[in-house]
Amino acid sequence: MQHIRNALIGLIALAMTSLAASPALAQEEEMGEGGTPQVYVNSTPEAYAKMHQLPTDEPIYMLNLLRFNDEAKYEEGSEFAANGWTGEQAYAEYSRHSGPIAQRFGGSVAFAGLPQLMLIGPNDEEWDVAFIVAYPDLASFLSFVSDPAYREHAFHRSAAIADSRLVRMAAMPAPQ
Repeated sequence: MQHIRNALIGLIALAMTSLAASPALAQEEEMGEGGTPQVYVNSTPEAYAKMHQLPTDEPIYMLNLLRFNDEAKYEEGSEFAANGWTGEQAYAEYSRHSGPIAQRFGGSVAFAGLPQLMLIGPNDEEWDVAFIVAYPDLASFLSFVSDPAYREHAFHRSAAIADSRLVRMAAMPAPQ
């Protein structure tokens, strides 16, 4: 499992990808069965509306936290459903396509790492990978997630992810 994670980190760094969900992939999230905690795979239209209220002409940084499905969850009938891929393998396929597209719009991985232990926060939030993708501005990010080539392959991301967080951030001076 560790070698797959290391390979994935390499793909992320080399491909300079993002896990951002496009408006076309937006979905309302629901409470899981039996009152289990809510999971987040894609964004909501409300989140995108709020993002437009933030500054649009400065660099943005997208913090990505991911937990992969043990088995990728492709739609029945998909040509990929019979592959038997793990979520990590499905995400690697997503990265192979989305990385060059993100680069074309100025996206670059500023940091990537393997979460090891939740020191502060919910113990049930365990992440397989964490990274920050930098974009020159909001228009660059939105161009990336709206690009037809991105949308064509974004279903791999949805199949790969069991839960995720995507946090838009702005740069600030480091505390002293």
